[in-house]
Amino acid sequence: MSASAKTTIPYEAVIVDVNSLEIAGRLICSIKQRWTTNKLVFKNLNNDDHLVRYVVFLKDNEDEESSVILRIYPTNSDVCTDHQEQLRLLTHLAQHQQAPHILLTFTNGYFSSYIQGKILDIREQRTHELIAQKMAKLHSIPIRFHGPQLPDKLMHFIDLFTSKNLALHDRLLKTKKENENSNSQNSKSVFKSLKTAIGFNKPPVFPLTLVELELRLRDTSWTEISDDIDRMKLIFDNNWSSLKIPTVLCINNMKINNFICDIKDQSVSIIDFDHCSHNYYLIDIVSYFLAIAKDNYDTKYPGRPLQKSFLIQYLKYSKLNLSTIIYNQYQPNDSELEYLCYLCDSLIAPIHLYWALWAFLQALLTEPTSTFDYVNYGKIRLAQYYKHRKDFFRSENHTEKDMPKF
Repeated sequence: MSASAKTTIPYEAVIVDVNSLEIAGRLICSIKQRWTTNKLVFKNLNNDDHLVRYVVFLKDNEDEESSVILRIYPTNSDVCTDHQEQLRLLTHLAQHQQAPHILLTFTNGYFSSYIQGKILDIREQRTHELIAQKMAKLHSIPIRFHGPQLPDKLMHFIDLFTSKNLALHDRLLKTKKENENSNSQNSKSVFKSLKTAIGFNKPPVFPLTLVELELRLRDTSWTEISDDIDRMKLIFDNNWSSLKIPTVLCINNMKINNFICDIKDQSVSIIDFDHCSHNYYLIDIVSYFLAIAKDNYDTKYPGRPLQKSFLIQYLKYSKLNLSTIIYNQYQPNDSELEYLCYLCDSLIAPIHLYWALWAFLQALLTEPTSTFDYVNYGKIRLAQYYKHRKDFFRSENHTEKDMPKF
């Protein structure tokens, strides 16, 4: 990315409080100079507990084209996410018309342009075709990478739990002190204590401690998972690298509500780039197959017919060099498609492990909600990891000689 591209986006060193959007109003009026704070409307778009996102527009003028999106990072998300790197990737995608343009950034979030559209229906075949096309175009954006980031992200996550990386430990200590101070101040206020006792005030709810999390994960060994990830890293470096699978800019979060479709021209846009990183292109494809199953992985994961249909559509629009695996991308034969499906099967386990560890981190770093249980979600994904673990580790003996011959 050029230096000029980096300097064109305004930055304000302020923190926007999710419970008070006054500062956000002043910020947006600094770039929308005809807008005034007393006429702003903030419409909550949250459909996921860890995201904080609003569409902002003028009162009595809900003009979608002039609206903007306010994105506030989740509390403590910097422990497991490099937001500056995310912004760099997002800016690069925007330059290729594959992401909304960043209008202004601040300490804990940013404003971006608004994208019109409706969420697709995952039950429709047309949805799979549109997403395959979108994914292929996104993956075809020219960018230089040295290899997949998934094993590095897994190592980063597990190191936070095993204290090889003290960032989580230090943040949890800081959070504990803040919570203790908050409790102390509340207990000193007789009026607040009385209101809480009779139900007018809700008592503060805090994230789990590491001890509480480990009690809920009695049979989970961080050391065992860490050993698995070390072995995964070696297999990716020594075996998968020989397969010459292209590394691309992946979205990784392939949930259906991350895609919206403009009814007018049937164009598909992506709205959440929080998990964006460079990875093998197949990782996004497998992530989409898992999103189709939507937590019912044993019964709703797509079978071979849908997998191959999706791959055919993807290959038709892809500009990647896949000549080591596919002789003719416009007419792949069944053995080539079966080989791609085999590689996809191998990647199911590490993707499940990524989301399991991410969920456990969220349980420690964010306030619990009544609508989503991060620990339970993480346990579901971890169980799936162990179920498919052997499929990945069998690729330890897989080399270039096992690829289709033509």
